[in-house]
Amino acid sequence: MAKQKAFALGIDLGGTKTLAAVIDVMTGNVIASARKRTRAERGADFVVQRVGELAGAALEEAGIGSSQKLVAIGVGAAGTIDRKAGKIINAPNLGVRDLAIGNVLAKKFNVPVSVGNDVEVAALGEYLYGAGKGYDNFVCVFIGTGIGSGIVREGKMYTGATGTAGEVGHMVVDAFGRICGCGARGCLEAYASRTAITRAIMAEIHHGRSSVLAEDAQKQLKQGDTIIRSGILADAIQKKDELTIEIVKEAGEYLGIALGGVMNFYNPECIVLGGGVIEAIDLLYNTAVRRAYISALPGPVRKTPIHKAKLGDFSGVVGAACLAAQAAGYTIP
Repeated sequence: MAKQKAFALGIDLGGTKTLAAVIDVMTGNVIASARKRTRAERGADFVVQRVGELAGAALEEAGIGSSQKLVAIGVGAAGTIDRKAGKIINAPNLGVRDLAIGNVLAKKFNVPVSVGNDVEVAALGEYLYGAGKGYDNFVCVFIGTGIGSGIVREGKMYTGATGTAGEVGHMVVDAFGRICGCGARGCLEAYASRTAITRAIMAEIHHGRSSVLAEDAQKQLKQGDTIIRSGILADAIQKKDELTIEIVKEAGEYLGIALGGVMNFYNPECIVLGGGVIEAIDLLYNTAVRRAYISALPGPVRKTPIHKAKLGDFSGVVGAACLAAQAAGYTIP
C-alpha cells in the first residue's frame, strides 16, 4: 500500500546560503528546491525578501498550489529562536535581531509556520531519515559559517530550559582565547568554523605565509564573500597546500576536543557530524574523530560511533519541513 503524501516546505536559513525545498514528509523525499547566497550583509529586509523568493521558486517548481497542497512551512535559522513566537531573537551570522520570520511567511503563503534553530531541525531530519535513524539519544553537530548542534533525547528534540540547549559552538575550548562572534572568548566557533578557518588562513597570508589560496581567496573576498568556500579549501588540501592543511588540522583538533567533552558529559548513543565543511573536507572530519576518541573517557569511546550526516545539504530542509508538519498535526512514520 502506497504511503500517504503530505508536502511541506522546509527553509534552511544560514549565514552563507539559504535553501528552500518542498519535502514529502512521509518519505523524506525532496520534490523541488531552490538556493542562493543569503547575503546577510545587505540587511534584514533583504534576507526576508530572499527567503520569500526562494520559497516561491521551490513551490512553483514542485507545482504546489495547483496539483498539490502545502500543509505547512518550517524554517531552520542560524541563531537563538523564540519557537512559540516564530521569531529569530538573535542571529550574529545573519546580522538580524527580533525578526518575526514566522509571521511574515504565514501572511505570504497562508499556511502554518514553525521556526527552529537550523541545526536543531537538521538533527530532526537526520533522526527521521538520515544517519540518526535508529538512535533515540544522539547529538548532531554541523560545521558551517558558525557551529551549531541539536540534541535528540528519547526520540524528541531537546531544547533545554531556555531553548538554547546544544550550543556546542559556544563551548569554551581555549580560556581567554580568540573573541567569538557571540562576544565571549575561546568558543569552539572561533576556532573550528569556516569563518574561523578563513580568518586564520588570511591572517597568515597577510603576515607573509605562502599559499595557493593567496590569489583565489583574495579574489573571492573582494567579490563580496566573507569566507572561503569549502570547495576551495578542499582543492587547496588536494594540492597539498601546507598552510591550509595546518589550519584545517588545527580546527579539527579543537573540534575533536569539544566532541570528546560532549561524549563525556552527555554520553550520547552516537554523534552525527554535518555541514558543508565536513562534507567537503575529509581532513577536518578525520582529525576531529581521532582527537575526540583520544580526549573522551574509555567507556564512551567504545560505545559512541561518530557518523557523517546522511542527508547532506538537505538535512535542514527535511527537518524543518517535518517539524512544521508535526506541528500541523501530521504524524511522521
